[in-house]
Amino acid sequence: MGWVVGGVWIGAVVLAAVILGFCAYEIMWKSQRVQRDLERLNGLNEELAAAQRELQSARRRIADAAETTG
Repeated sequence: MGWVVGGVWIGAVVLAAVILGFCAYEIMWKSQRVQRDLERLNGLNEELAAAQRELQSARRRIADAAETTG
């Protein structure tokens, strides 16, 4: 009867190790994915900032042209 209890405990420890290993893998994978997404979003943010600067420059040129012709 004692071997049944020991077997159950061993099974529980093995199951817990498998679950914890899977959780660690998932956390690492998701952390890497979030890091890649952050890098991509930072790149998009830089592109957006450049587009905003270009838009401001175009607005200034339009305003300057309107002042000189008007």
